[in-house]
Formats: sequence, structure tokens, C-alpha cells
Amino acid sequence: MTTLNSTPSAPHYLSLPDARPVTTQAVRAATHALDNALHEQSMMCLTADPGVGKTFTLYILCEQRPTLPALRLLPRPQARPEDLRHSLHHALNLPGDPPQDAGICDDYLRHALARPPRLLAIDEAHQLSASCIEYLRYLHDDPVPQVTILLLASRPRLRALRSQRALLSRVATWHYMEPLAPDEVLTMLPAFHPLWQNAPSRTLAHLDDMWGHGNLRRWAALTHQLQAHRRRHPGHLPDPGALLRRLQPRLAPTS
Repeated sequence: MTTLNSTPSAPHYLSLPDARPVTTQAVRAATHALDNALHEQSMMCLTADPGVGKTFTLYILCEQRPTLPALRLLPRPQARPEDLRHSLHHALNLPGDPPQDAGICDDYLRHALARPPRLLAIDEAHQLSASCIEYLRYLHDDPVPQVTILLLASRPRLRALRSQRALLSRVATWHYMEPLAPDEVLTMLPAFHPLWQNAPSRTLAHLDDMWGHGNLRRWAALTHQLQAHRRRHPGHLPDPGALLRRLQPRLAPTS
């Protein structure tokens, strides 16, 4: 299980040079939902289709709240409760190695989580085992830890979380992030990357209809291809179809 307890600048897919974070309607809606969860110290699930920007949104939310202690964990598939305990121990910067005794380790964690109020964010939460879900239930129900639990899960994998009865009655908010609306694409893309600042609206609309579908990861891949074209052909604007052909999988010729 990987621990991510710092708050670096929000990363872009493919580490695009000159890409800038943009606050979309979906990010604002997720921010509002998280504010309510933080106020209630409840459990929330943030879900979206792959590439819409769940993890990116988490970085943005943490950057907007620099005084909020945030613990961000990325579990490996079927992580065990002891993996979760050890990751929390390191994320909280507790001294020494995590105690081998689960009860003693839990006492240390409960004391460390007592104050200040914290956000515990679990990315790719659909990978959690049932026993880890039960451990999160334990942290949620215990009155000592002052923690808001945020679960991030891909929408196609959401069934794995919803099948956990321990979560169904405890997740106060199941928040779905919408892709960019077609009209929002026209305003967000020029703000996202300078390569799109002078692109005609009809070109952006065509590319979104044929490829982007309001998905930030797909638009990042398209921007990456545009950058590569500009390096090879400075000053020459590519045909949108040429960009799309580089992104579409090619079928092997049949004999």
C-alpha cells in the first residue's frame, strides 16, 4: 500500500508541459460535497468513469485546503488490515516501526487520529478487501478518531464497494463526478493548455465528439499528440483527423 501524505502540485496525465489545473463544474460540486462530509466527519465515496479526474480532483481539493491534514493512501489489490495499519502509521509520521501487535498499533493510531480533525482519502478503494473495509468501519464508528473518510472508486468498479454491507449504511454521500459538458469543453480547454487557446470552437467540439467525450485523460492524450506534432512541424496546424488517427488503435491487416 502506497502512502501519499504530502500535497504536491496536481499531476497531469502524461506530465504535460504547460498544462494548468482547471476548476470545472464537477470539481466544484465535489468540493461542496466534501465540505459537507468534513463538517459531519462522515464517510463519502467519490466516483467517476476512468479518466474523468477523481485523483486529480483529490489533489485540487487538498491544495485548496492547505491547513487540512490529509492522509492519502493507495492500497494494493486485496490489501490486508495490517497493511492499512502500517500505511497509516507511516502517513502519520509516528516514531519507530508499527507495533506487531494489532491492538497496540490500533491504540497508537487512535491516539494520533484524535486531533486535529483529518481527511483520510483512499484512492482506488474498490481494491480494498472486505477485512480492510471492516477496519475502516471500525475507525468510522470509534468516537476517538476525528477523521473524515473519502473513498475514491472507478464507476465501473463501484459494485465491489456497494456489495460491502458495512459501507452501505455508513457512506453518507455517494458522489458521481460528471464529465465535462460540451459547452464547458469550449471554455476549459483553452484554460487547460495554451495549445488550445486559438483553436476554433468547432474544432474543439468536433474533437470532443469524436474522441474527448468530456474526459480529461482523453483530452490530455490528445494534447500530448498535438505537442508531438508541433515539435515535428513547427508552425503547422494539424488536421483534427490526423490527430485522431494517431490515437485510434489500428487493426492488423487480414490476409
